[in-house]
Amino acid sequence: MSKNWFSVKVTAVATAGLLALGALGAISPASAVVDCTNVTADTDACTVLTINSFGDVILDALKSDYKKLHPEIKLSVKKSDLDALNGTALYTQCAAGGAGNPDVAAVEISYSGFWRAYPQCFVDLRSMRTTVGNKSANDLKKDYLPWRWEHGVGYNDSVIGIPTDVGGLEVAYRWDLFKAKGLPYKRDAVSAAWNTWAKFITFGKSYMAKLSAKDKKANVGFMDNVGTIYPAVMNQGTEKYYTNDGTDTGKLVYKTNPRVRLAFDTTVAASNAAIGTRIGQFSSDWNVGMSKGTFAVMLAPAWMMDYIKGQAPDTFGKWDIASVPGGGGNQGGSQLTIPKGAKHKQEAWDFISWYLAPAQQLKVFQIYGLFPSTPSLYKDADLVGFKDPFFNNAPTGAIYASGVQKLKPIFEGKLQRCIDMAMGSAISLVANGKEKKPAKAFAKGISDADKCK
Repeated sequence: MSKNWFSVKVTAVATAGLLALGALGAISPASAVVDCTNVTADTDACTVLTINSFGDVILDALKSDYKKLHPEIKLSVKKSDLDALNGTALYTQCAAGGAGNPDVAAVEISYSGFWRAYPQCFVDLRSMRTTVGNKSANDLKKDYLPWRWEHGVGYNDSVIGIPTDVGGLEVAYRWDLFKAKGLPYKRDAVSAAWNTWAKFITFGKSYMAKLSAKDKKANVGFMDNVGTIYPAVMNQGTEKYYTNDGTDTGKLVYKTNPRVRLAFDTTVAASNAAIGTRIGQFSSDWNVGMSKGTFAVMLAPAWMMDYIKGQAPDTFGKWDIASVPGGGGNQGGSQLTIPKGAKHKQEAWDFISWYLAPAQQLKVFQIYGLFPSTPSLYKDADLVGFKDPFFNNAPTGAIYASGVQKLKPIFEGKLQRCIDMAMGSAISLVANGKEKKPAKAFAKGISDADKCK
C-alpha cells in the first residue's frame, strides 16, 4: 500500500516522539546487535511477545519503531475476526484459567462492557510499573479521554485495558461524482446540505434521481450500505442499551430508550428510500466499488481513511470528508489488555505504555488515519493542521477533532454486542424484504435482544 503522499513532517514528528520516549527503550551497544527477526520462541537473547488482535490495531510502522528501540523483543501478532477473538477465544482461555492466553489482547469497544464484568480475566494495570519511569495505569490515566478510559475499567475498578484510537465518525464522499450530477460538492456546502439525517436521505434521493436506469440496474447507489446509519445514530445519543444508574453494571434500557427506535426508524427510512447499494461492507464487491464509483458515500470512522486509500488508490484526490449528519460520531476503537495468563507481563506493559502514548498516536494518525484517544493532541498543530492530499487536501485532523469533541460519554454494558446484532438482524429483515412491517421487525429485534445472556 503506497504512502507516498505523506509529508516529510511525519518522519520528523515520529522521530521527535521516539526521542521523547526514549527512556522507555534506549538501545545499549550490547543489545543493538541482537536480531530476533526469525525467532519463533524465547531464547536467552530474545523474548517473543505474543499479541492477539484484529484489523489494524497493531500497525507495521510502529512495530518497526519498537524493534529499533527493543531489538530483544519479537512482536508476534496474530490477527483474527473480532468476534472470534473477543467473544470466543478470550472467554475460553479465561475459563481455562488463562491457558492459551497471549501476552497482549485487543478488546473492541462493543465488547468492553462484557469484559468489564470479568476483570479477573486480566491483569490489573494499576499494579504494573514500566521498567523505566516506574509508571502504572494510574499515572497514564490523565493522558486519555475520560469516556474512552472507562471502556477499560472493570466493574471492580481495576484497569484492564488502555485506549487505542477513537473511531471518530464523519462522511467520506466522491466530490467528483457529486459535481458531475450538479449537486453541492464542496465540503462545507455538503456538510450544510445534510446536517440532519432526514436531509442526508433527501440528498441521497437527489443523487439517485440523477442515475441512469442502467446504473440502478447495476446496483449503483448513493451510499455503500444503509445499515451503517444505525450505529451512527445510536452513538450520537447519551444512552444506548444501558443507563448509568450508579451501579457498576448499569441498567438495561433498550426497551424504553427512544434512541433505539430513532436509530432503527432512520435506517429503515434510508432503506425504503433505496439510496444504498446492497453490497456488504468488507466484501470483495465493496472493495471494488470504492474504485469504480459504485457508491459515492461512506460513513467513515477515522480508521476507514486508510482502508479507502488501500483499496482505491486510483481515486486519489477524488474523495473528500464532510461532517456526519447530526453532529459528532464514533465507530470503533479498542483497548489493549494483558490477559491473566500472559507469560511476559512486564514486557507487555512496557510495550502497551509506549505504543499508546501520545507521540505514537500522532504518528498513527498521520500515517494511517486512526484518530488519537489522547486529547493533548487535539490542539497540536501537527494534528489539527494536517491535510490529506488523498482526500482533496481535507483538513482531516481538524474535522475529526471537532467531531470527537462533540460526543458525550455512553455507558457500555455487558450485553452490548449481542443486542447490537439482534437489532441489526431486525433491520436486515426489512431491508431484504422479508418483513414488510417495520414495527413488527423492531419488535422481533427487541425480543431477540431479550435472549441475550
